[in-house]
Amino acid sequence: MEDGSIPIPKLPILGKRNILITSALPNVVDVPHLGNIVGCVLSADVYARYCRLRGYNAIYICGTDDYGTATETKAREENRTPRQICDRYHAIHKEVYDWFDISFDKFGGTSTQEQSQLCLEIFNKLWVNKRLSDYTIPQLYCGSCRRFLADEHLRVSFSAPGDQCENSRKLLYPTTLKVQGLSNHTPNSRHRRSAY
Repeated sequence: MEDGSIPIPKLPILGKRNILITSALPNVVDVPHLGNIVGCVLSADVYARYCRLRGYNAIYICGTDDYGTATETKAREENRTPRQICDRYHAIHKEVYDWFDISFDKFGGTSTQEQSQLCLEIFNKLWVNKRLSDYTIPQLYCGSCRRFLADEHLRVSFSAPGDQCENSRKLLYPTTLKVQGLSNHTPNSRHRRSAY
């Protein structure tokens, strides 16, 4: 649990039941409400408490999802930097979860230095071992905003969660969809390099 003391790393113990527990990462700019807590955080918390009572070596980690269009959009709305937005809203999340006495062993965020370093290490290992592909994908670009447009700026002729078709499981690219309208953007197609 986070109580301000110096953290002692919780590591796997040979011969013991080691359990890693996590829950869906809440978007940093979405202030947690009872539905979020009951829907994902509380069930994982109950399981973590059960595991600890059974004497298992359990660790419950979670954190805010700091990256994405929602953070960028909120920063523009509030005339702040994305870092300022992440810091402000992460503190709100922490306060809410503390009030509900959620027993995280670690509650961080995806934009922390520690998380960024870990992701970079994983990426570099994958890259060195040629486990990633490098290619370009077409994306919509707004010339007046001078930025690439995220999915939430598009209204398409069908509903598809994320960037994958529910039926065929194929990836969807915004430039291949029949767009019904854009929210205050004048798009054209540009290419952006990606590595997967």
